[in-house]
Amino acid sequence: MTRRPRRGYRLQVSGGARAALTAFLLTSVAAPAIAQTRPLLTEEATTAPAGRIVLEAGADAIRAEPNFLTGHARDRYDLPVLRLVFSPAGNVEVDVEWVGRVMARNDPDFGNVSDWGDVTLRAKVRLAEETAGRPALAARFGVTLPETSFGNGLGPNTLRMAAQLLLTKTVGGLVLHANAGLGLQDEVLRPHEQRDFLVYGVAAAHELGRAAALAAEVAGRAGKGAPGAEARAEARAGVRLGRGRLRADAAVRRGLAAADGTWGLTAGLTWVVRAER
Repeated sequence: MTRRPRRGYRLQVSGGARAALTAFLLTSVAAPAIAQTRPLLTEEATTAPAGRIVLEAGADAIRAEPNFLTGHARDRYDLPVLRLVFSPAGNVEVDVEWVGRVMARNDPDFGNVSDWGDVTLRAKVRLAEETAGRPALAARFGVTLPETSFGNGLGPNTLRMAAQLLLTKTVGGLVLHANAGLGLQDEVLRPHEQRDFLVYGVAAAHELGRAAALAAEVAGRAGKGAPGAEARAEARAGVRLGRGRLRADAAVRRGLAAADGTWGLTAGLTWVVRAER
C-alpha cells in the first residue's frame, strides 16, 4: 500500500491580524513600565489592564534644600511616600499619593522639625496606543491638597494643580517618556496670587535582562517663581529590580535649580496587589 505524503499546513495571517500582532508585541515590550513610575517622577503614557491595583511605597532624601522662608539650607526627608494606583478600565488610571511625614534636619532656624505630608489625587486617560509609527498618548490631571504647615518652611500649605500630555515610545531597547503641561500654584506669602509653570519631564528606561532595568530622567517646573512656589528641576538616575508582583527601585537625585537641594536618594517598592480582573 502506498502511503500518501502528509500535507503541510500553513497559517495564513491577514494584514489586520499582522497589525494587531505588531501592536501586541510593542505593548509587551513596554510592559515593564506599566504602573512602575518609581523611582522617577515622569509618568508613562501607557496604562495597566482593567482591574489592576498597585501600591508604591518609598522614601526620599535630599541634602541642603533651602528653606523657602529663610533661605537657609537643611536636609529634608519624605517618608513614607505611598501611592495607590487603580485601573478602572484598560485606558484609565486613578491614583492617590500621600507623603506620610515631611522632616527637616539641622535647620539653622527651626532645628529638627516634622509634619504630616500633602495628599495628591490624579487621573490619567490613555488617548492612543503605541504603534510602530506612533507613540502612546495620554492626558493626566492632578491636584495636591495641602496638609503640611508652612510655619517652619516644610511645605507651602497651598492648593496646587497640574494638567499634562504624556508620550511613551519604544525605540529599540529603550522606552522613552515625555510629559509637558501647565502647573498652577498659589503663592504662600501673597494671598489671592498664583504662579503659572511649564511642568515637564523627560525619561528613559532600558532593560538589563528580565529582572533589572536602568532608568533616568530630568523633571521639574519652569517659570517665574516665588518663595514657596519656586521653579524646580531635578535629575534622577537609578535601577529597577525584580519582575512580577514585587519590584524594588533606587535612584540618585541631583537638584538643578536654586530651590532644590544638592544630592539625594530615593528608594522604594512596587507591589501589584491585584493583577487584573
